[in-house]
Amino acid sequence: MSRAVDILYPAEADGTELPELIAAAQTAGQALLDVPLADRLSAFDTLSDQLLEGRLRQVPGIAFLAAFLRSTNLRTLIERELTFPDALRQFVPIGERKSARVLPQGLVAHWVAGNVPLLGMFSWALSAVVGNANVIRLSSKQEDVVSPLIELLAQSSAVGRQLAAATLLVCFDREHSDAHVQLSQAADVRIAWGGQEAIETIRALPCRWECEDIALGPRVSYAVIDPTVATDASINRLATDAVYFDQLACSSPQYLFLRDRGEQAEIEGFVERFTAAFERQAVAIPRHPLDFSESYQIELDRTRALLEGGRLARDSQTEWTIALVDRPNDEIRCANRFVQIIPFQRFETVYGCIPRNIQTIITLLGADEAEQFSEQAARRGVCRLPRPGEGNLFETPWDGVPLVARLTRWTLRSDNRR
Repeated sequence: MSRAVDILYPAEADGTELPELIAAAQTAGQALLDVPLADRLSAFDTLSDQLLEGRLRQVPGIAFLAAFLRSTNLRTLIERELTFPDALRQFVPIGERKSARVLPQGLVAHWVAGNVPLLGMFSWALSAVVGNANVIRLSSKQEDVVSPLIELLAQSSAVGRQLAAATLLVCFDREHSDAHVQLSQAADVRIAWGGQEAIETIRALPCRWECEDIALGPRVSYAVIDPTVATDASINRLATDAVYFDQLACSSPQYLFLRDRGEQAEIEGFVERFTAAFERQAVAIPRHPLDFSESYQIELDRTRALLEGGRLARDSQTEWTIALVDRPNDEIRCANRFVQIIPFQRFETVYGCIPRNIQTIITLLGADEAEQFSEQAARRGVCRLPRPGEGNLFETPWDGVPLVARLTRWTLRSDNRR
């Protein structure tokens, strides 16, 4: 096998050809069909416990993953999409003389985004818990934070070992076309995380005609806040949503639209409270080290905001920035803990700024306004409308995609008359 493919898990398989390793994961996946769903859920509970005890605590976002892995959460996500969740273990009646069985798709291949590699573990866990075999491809340019998780799972229990055995973790360059093609042609489902170019490249790979594609691509997210409803606790949670993952996750808000009823003191008071919370969270939550190009872009974005008449709150370096502006400036990248606050009087102002690739709008409004806004936002393509503090909680549907339904297949049976 080419040295350009590194086998990260199972480590002892290094030197084996990629097709053989894929086949071994598929065989292990078949064995998962005999493992009850309750036992798979229990194995992920154990992994969650280990993460909450501090294992891998240095990995940004690990607390979010630990919460996602709780059996109560995973079961809820499954039951949200499957009307008959018991069909995951046996045929169940679904109507007169009809029974259905829900089975895993088979082999799920994950191409993980290089900027936030931990996100791929959410789709992996959901795929594994419904019984699929999985191959996770990491970029050769990113740090491996995934294999320690798989190793923890393998050490946790007998079922954890089975789930880990059905998982292959590999690393190779984007230019290694042979490896990409081998993985793509073996997959029953392809999950692609990343930017537009990466998504389009993966979807262009040859695959079997019946292969399912799930594209979790470049999205943007906002927040819409009424300062009269905001409490210190909700403002602190909102700041956490923006600070976590350094806004590299699509679910992190870039624009914060602030309800303006003509009371300047109300606007100023919210900005002051949000700035204090943002600074606290920026200090408390570790971030990735900024390289020269990132620091330069932040300084450039700060200058653009000032030239447009905006006001800045910022640290003495380039760790975080809040810009109070009259209207969104699309030339500002709004990344690396850089938030634009835009006061608005009518929801039409916000609606006019919603792009086609919108994902999340964190919402804190009065009950009647929340109902009005959420309906109109949904019609314009918004996938999620969480409350402050829930922006980065991975859930399903994600990006508007019902993941459990796409990771499973149905078998329908006609039963004998009784």
